[in-house]
Amino acid sequence: MAKRLIGAFIAMFTVGTAASVQAVPLSSLLQEGGSVRAGDKLFGDWAVSNAVSVPGRTFDYTQIEVTALEEEGQDYGLKFDLGNQFIVNFSDGSGNGDAYVDFTFGFSVSTLDPGMRINGAALELDGALVGSSGGAGPQDAGSFVVERIGSAQGQTNLVDAMRIEYSFLNAVETAIDDDSASFAPTSVIWVEKNIRVWADVSGESAGLFGFTQRFSQTSVPEPASLALLGIGLFGLAAARKRPS
Repeated sequence: MAKRLIGAFIAMFTVGTAASVQAVPLSSLLQEGGSVRAGDKLFGDWAVSNAVSVPGRTFDYTQIEVTALEEEGQDYGLKFDLGNQFIVNFSDGSGNGDAYVDFTFGFSVSTLDPGMRINGAALELDGALVGSSGGAGPQDAGSFVVERIGSAQGQTNLVDAMRIEYSFLNAVETAIDDDSASFAPTSVIWVEKNIRVWADVSGESAGLFGFTQRFSQTSVPEPASLALLGIGLFGLAAARKRPS
């Protein structure tokens, strides 16, 4: 929704999502062996690879919460509540006043059910804000999340880039509230997310408050079933070769 308050332009994007279990702070997941489970999915190997901001800030990882999503009839996934860790104001910046946060973290996703494989990912924006004290509305402020997925840590061979965004450039709104991608079924993937929040014009502010991540899956034949199928095909081939 968008609204005007006391002469200031404030634009907000919010989506309600349901969480089924207790949230885990990112600070706990970053500890050795930290993990969270959603259905047959295990999310582990959590790490922050980049945490830059102007002005410089100390991120409080206890305020970033991760909740497993296990609603019936929906893909398993995670809900990320970012608290107030990703809010920037132009007046807080340095030099020419621009302010931003550039934050990258990652984790692995593995299937605990040997008969299932991960074959897709989806992102949904839950809450973001852009504000401006100027009458023309926001000129250069917003936030985005870019996600890359690989079959090994540091790789992007499965998904080069998914993106959700809420921003304004020259008073033009961009709202990408969801994105998804599919890939060949696999039992383990590595996910990297880059979060960027910025406010580059005087009087502007921006914030990112949360997003949801889900992973689709598909079943694969068990080895015993494949063996039986192979025997059946072999028998059929032998029968066709038998002279009449």
